[in-house]
Amino acid sequence: MLSIRKIALLGLPLFAFAGTASVAHADPCLSLSGCVQQGVNNQVESAKNAGNQFTSSVRDQAKQRWNSATEAEREKLLAKGGALTSKGANATEKLNNAEKTVKERWNNASTTERQKILAQRDKLTNATNNVTNAEKNVKDRWNNASESTKNAWKSKKDQLKSDVNNATTLPSIPSL
Repeated sequence: MLSIRKIALLGLPLFAFAGTASVAHADPCLSLSGCVQQGVNNQVESAKNAGNQFTSSVRDQAKQRWNSATEAEREKLLAKGGALTSKGANATEKLNNAEKTVKERWNNASTTERQKILAQRDKLTNATNNVTNAEKNVKDRWNNASESTKNAWKSKKDQLKSDVNNATTLPSIPSL
């Protein structure tokens, strides 16, 4: 009896994972990576919205502060603005220096080192393209599917979730 439980506990998640792989092309959230990507996209959008709200409120506060400031306070604010401008110039200078450094390293690199760098770049580009194409294929397949197919995929997803929950839930141990 215990060996059957062990097989069920170990085998069912593998079976559920195998089933998920075949259905994962349909709905982005049928695979773990799809759900994670969807969650990340939601968090990024949320962060963008929060950032936009924050900057607009800071901008409003700055306008209000400027409008209510005395002449001496305005001079202080203008001096702080100049300091910020010089920090921006320093950041631009650092960026330009980094670009020069990269160009110098490229120019000083041997042919084999350049080939390695180009191969790495091509590998990253291909991987990005493959992911983009896979995402597009999933979206196209979902958008072109009939309602009955979508419902079947959703029910399969729900069934797999419950199977995984059942398989990963430890049975209660009888008291001795």
